Amino acid sequence: MPALQEPRKHSADTEDRLARLVRLAGSDGGFFVLALHSFVESHARAEHPPLAYFDKFPELLWAFGDVLKSRGVPVERLAPLTRISKEHLLTNQVRHAFARLDAEEVLAATHNFLAFCDVCGIDTRTLAALRAGLQAWDDKRSPLERSTELRRVRDELVAARYDNRRLLERLGSYERDAALAAELGRKVEVLDAEVRRHMQSADSKAERVDDLSRALNDAKMERARLLAELERYRDLEQYLQHLARFTLYTRTRRDYERSLMRLTPEQRDALDEIRTGHDFLIRGGAGTGKTIVLLHAFDRARKERDAELGFGRPARMALLTYTTTLVKYDRYLASVLRTAGVDDLISTADAFFLARLRRVDPRVRVDYTIVARLAASLNGTEFLTNTELATELEDFLFANAVTREEYIDNVVLRRGMRQPLSAQQRALVWGVRARVIDEMQRSGIVSKNWSRMLLIEHLERTPGDPAVCDVDLAYVDESQDLTAVDLKALKMMTRRGLVLAGDAGQTIYGVGSPYRRAGIDISGRTRVLRTSFRTTCPIQEAADRYRALTRREEEEPNPQAFREGPVPELYTAATRDEMDRLLLARVALFVDTLGYDPENVTVLAPTRGDVARIGQLLSRAGRAVANIHDEGFAFSQGGAVRLSTLHSSKGLDFPVVLLYLPGLPAQGDYDEAAGDTLARNLIYVAMTRAMDNLSVFAMAAPVEKPLADLVAVFSDRPPA
Repeated sequence: MPALQEPRKHSADTEDRLARLVRLAGSDGGFFVLALHSFVESHARAEHPPLAYFDKFPELLWAFGDVLKSRGVPVERLAPLTRISKEHLLTNQVRHAFARLDAEEVLAATHNFLAFCDVCGIDTRTLAALRAGLQAWDDKRSPLERSTELRRVRDELVAARYDNRRLLERLGSYERDAALAAELGRKVEVLDAEVRRHMQSADSKAERVDDLSRALNDAKMERARLLAELERYRDLEQYLQHLARFTLYTRTRRDYERSLMRLTPEQRDALDEIRTGHDFLIRGGAGTGKTIVLLHAFDRARKERDAELGFGRPARMALLTYTTTLVKYDRYLASVLRTAGVDDLISTADAFFLARLRRVDPRVRVDYTIVARLAASLNGTEFLTNTELATELEDFLFANAVTREEYIDNVVLRRGMRQPLSAQQRALVWGVRARVIDEMQRSGIVSKNWSRMLLIEHLERTPGDPAVCDVDLAYVDESQDLTAVDLKALKMMTRRGLVLAGDAGQTIYGVGSPYRRAGIDISGRTRVLRTSFRTTCPIQEAADRYRALTRREEEEPNPQAFREGPVPELYTAATRDEMDRLLLARVALFVDTLGYDPENVTVLAPTRGDVARIGQLLSRAGRAVANIHDEGFAFSQGGAVRLSTLHSSKGLDFPVVLLYLPGLPAQGDYDEAAGDTLARNLIYVAMTRAMDNLSVFAMAAPVEKPLADLVAVFSDRPPA
């Protein structure tokens, strides 16, 4: 990232003060952070002498921000000033209550100070020693594992969560009273100065002095009354202070992601085991870094292939994932990794297959609804509804490349399907299947999964056709959500194997593992990642408690988180309107009160309709919003609260997640057990998108069992 102001030669005094800061590093943490803030204050006053009239640190930084903006610094680059202003809460506790600061808080303050120096164009060798102190961030080793101080803070937040709704509802009146008390404080200072000035002046009239004295006395009395009123908010103040301490760890998204892209020893070992020429599976729970390892493997192989093929010649590679949102995110992470020229190599599996299908038959068109329409017109079974028949054909027979012998003669298990079928009934379904295929071939309009079958059949007739088999290596993110025919076709189209990343416990689009069915041999070529670097311990613990209610043997073991953080909170409501008010108040808390950048706050909702409704709600409240599903959305953009459906959040992460759950989206026409599993996986995925803070909003008495269990988990009571 370029410096915000051009680095320039600094005075000997600046160098001396920076050297003194370096010598203080490693001493008492509270005193060290006080010294950092002292440097910030003195530097701001020296840069712009009129700031000497500001005696309140936050106001001085706000005014200094205006100065920097007038010098051409973009407003979005001034976040370090906001973070340092929020830190001043801690230094006040050190100054007035001799409080101690935790080692991790000192690291966060050091990071913010260095960011301030970048904003101001301060770039000296002396700062290198302070940057070295941030190695703990980059190595992902946290002193919080040994921290009793912040665990105490977390435990107090655990106690406060049972009263969180009352605290949230009082926030508005507290902030109004606090702002008025601060304004009266400034008025008292002005009037006091005026009284003293008039009393010292021989020309001042006694009447004027009396008037000013009465106004001063009235202001003092009103301020004293307000301060007494504010005593009623002591529990709310403590709650906000505790949350604020944890927000110090939220760095800029770019800084966080760049440090996250550095591999841990566990991830490095997984990368070293990946060899081209064989299939390989990277497994692990949410937040363990499967995508990061996959991107590093992709980057390494791309460089190796470029070296083999000669400079300037593109590598024959592809990185595929399930959704367009994940394509954008993987491209964004590749840019963080500083991997250039890969955007054209990263695409959805659907786009990849469609491009190659058109090389085989340019007339073919893929329509995701064709099987549903044909099932409705050709259904003569009497024992399956039109929807059940369409699901049987597209999501079971076509998706798994099931043969007639398997389906009718061997009566293969139809995992997840709603209706049990006899061999005779299956024969009738198979007849409908034949008519559906005939109609698709006649019209040239085929379903998603049958389009894969067409590619498989073509490659069985023409093995290695260069028009289709133009990729040496394929890397697949969130591979558990691809179907067996997706993976089988991809396996036949690549020459040197597949590298897959996935977790069966996060399957949200299908039922069962697709790997065996696709003929992919990963025995002895699988690596499991076990440490979560995305979520905090309290978020991971809440997600694990929920997942444990219906855990299956094939799911990955729960990952181990290592970062401390605030406990997740539940807000229940009797109506949608009530839930909306709670959501708006929580957004205001994180953005306005705690100082999170808006793009670090994300609302996840069940459906696109819910997302659109929440977007309108936030817009009416004066909030800028960005829907990650919009075509023009970019993960690099800032300044807006982000919105997403639960499904589109898969594979992503956000510092603050507000999980809005008035209900659940439909899970397809599966049997009750399969639908329940998919719903629970979806909730688990949404919970584990949160890096720092998780708030869940649900109805007080949810109808759906997965939601009722979620409320019970947060309420510390046994599920019904």
